[in-house]
Amino acid sequence: MTAEAIEKTLRGKGRGSRFFVLGRDVWSRLLEAKTVNRLNLVLTFLTLLAGTGSDHRLTKWSAKACEERLGLGRPRARLAIQELITADLVVISSASTKLAPQYVLPDIGEDDDPIFLPVQIVTGFGQEAPVLRRVRETGDWLLLKMLIDLYGLVQVDQTYSVPLSALRQGDEDAVGKKISEMGVHALWALSLDQSLGAEGAWVTAHHDKKAAKPWSAFWARVKTLQDIGALWFEPWLFDGPEWDAEPLFPVDYSVLYTRQPDDDVALLSATVMEVSRELLEGREYLLDSYGADLVVSLPLHHRAPAVRGVAKLRVEADTPGCRLAYARRKTAIERWTRGYSQLLSDAQVGRYDRPLGAPE
Repeated sequence: MTAEAIEKTLRGKGRGSRFFVLGRDVWSRLLEAKTVNRLNLVLTFLTLLAGTGSDHRLTKWSAKACEERLGLGRPRARLAIQELITADLVVISSASTKLAPQYVLPDIGEDDDPIFLPVQIVTGFGQEAPVLRRVRETGDWLLLKMLIDLYGLVQVDQTYSVPLSALRQGDEDAVGKKISEMGVHALWALSLDQSLGAEGAWVTAHHDKKAAKPWSAFWARVKTLQDIGALWFEPWLFDGPEWDAEPLFPVDYSVLYTRQPDDDVALLSATVMEVSRELLEGREYLLDSYGADLVVSLPLHHRAPAVRGVAKLRVEADTPGCRLAYARRKTAIERWTRGYSQLLSDAQVGRYDRPLGAPE
């Protein structure tokens, strides 16, 4: 199909949303396209893609945008655009002029699992340097690949994070220890193990089996993503130790020290700890004996829970899926806060026969 024919179906004019879509097939083609500098090639394509509208195809962003947004000089950006054209990843629009370039990008077609990326990784927030500009400054092409791969792994549940099976904080053997029972309640002492783990095909590009330390480059890149503010780990309580265990609610450890909850997660965490103190009935010394960061009450029948750090991208794509995940997160926090508040009220009057979450 010609550029003119494609253009007749296009709706986008400039940046029409807060996210852009990268098809898996296009991502694979970017990894294989002939280039003298793959970091520049992919950064340029992502910049052009960020400038599309709701169609995610027509863009008026060009080498100028690469320079302004990412600090990639126009000569290098123009070379990358030419390489993209040669690779059939970019088509010059019929309306394009030398002073006002326009390009048509590939259709994602039947791809039902595209990668959703936030425009802000290209534009930044306010005066801060965009994430992709920071990645470019490292000069590490594989760091950019890791970042895009992580965006492609994000799952739409209440954690809105990378699956634990792919990347996580915490060892699978680190599970809660039952320290007490009171009525229909069991108290579990938990600590967040600081070790990191990862598996899956996405790690192979960073794993050098011939090196003395095969994983060193991989973990160095993970740390770099943390250092530049692209990646972080949020503690969550899970209903078991397996990587496919169900997430229950996020945990804010700051309330263990400040005791001044200032948001919904902190309030929930503070309430959980207050319930534990009430159920211990003068045996608060157990909190110190186990050296636990968190003590959680769950029904007696419940298996040992675990705390894990879920890997999250700091700049999230504002998609319907992201909003749905946020709504699920809010609902879960509110439900658990109500349950623990009721449990706290019961414990304060010496009632221990009503399970967590039971109707009032």
